[in-house]
Amino acid sequence: MSISKKNAIVTGASTGLGKHLSIELSQNNYHVFLIARNIEKLEIVKENILDSGGDCSVFAADISNDNDINKISEVVDKIAQIDVLVNNAGIGIFNKIENTSVDEWDKHISVNLRGSFLMSKMVVPNMKKNKSGKIVFINSVAGLHPYPYSSAYVASKFGLTGFSSSLREELRESNIKVLSYHPGAIDTPFWNNSKTDFPRKEMLSSKDVAESIVSSILAKKNIVHEQVIIRRTAGDF
Repeated sequence: MSISKKNAIVTGASTGLGKHLSIELSQNNYHVFLIARNIEKLEIVKENILDSGGDCSVFAADISNDNDINKISEVVDKIAQIDVLVNNAGIGIFNKIENTSVDEWDKHISVNLRGSFLMSKMVVPNMKKNKSGKIVFINSVAGLHPYPYSSAYVASKFGLTGFSSSLREELRESNIKVLSYHPGAIDTPFWNNSKTDFPRKEMLSSKDVAESIVSSILAKKNIVHEQVIIRRTAGDF
């Protein structure tokens, strides 16, 4: 007898950690709804998932765009049960405060914080109706500890820590789990345009981090990994 698939939504699913989280979830009996701005890259991830026997759908959208959010909502409303939402989409621009533009500040808040708020708000009614679900936040060690030359990024991630913590307390009575992950530097395209000199080859592997996160998402019964820090053994750079 075949086991029916569960449903997961992953934002920022086209590259890096989002890509590997999507692949890992698909290999654990989830139909994954892949959301990102770049349809070509999403199709590559979809191919990887289908080639390995998984199942997924792609949806090109920008979670910081109100029109795109409305389109995502139309899709989400048609899903009978949403089991997992992974808020993974994010940006990071590192600069001195005097060189940080208002536009850069607004982009951090819009994508890293507001986008996660809108996606979470969108799935909560479905999860409450089904009295189950998991909302996952891919945060950062920068959401717990301040770093220089990254005030906009740190502010958005500290905000995400506060938002997810408050949401967790609010949703306990509905049997909805809220999980927050705070990884250190991961070797992903996130760093491609960064002026930092962190050695990429010494960063965490996005595949390894994805496997670690999904293994805890799959925790059964009343177990929830509420706040998890993931670092390389040698610590931060």
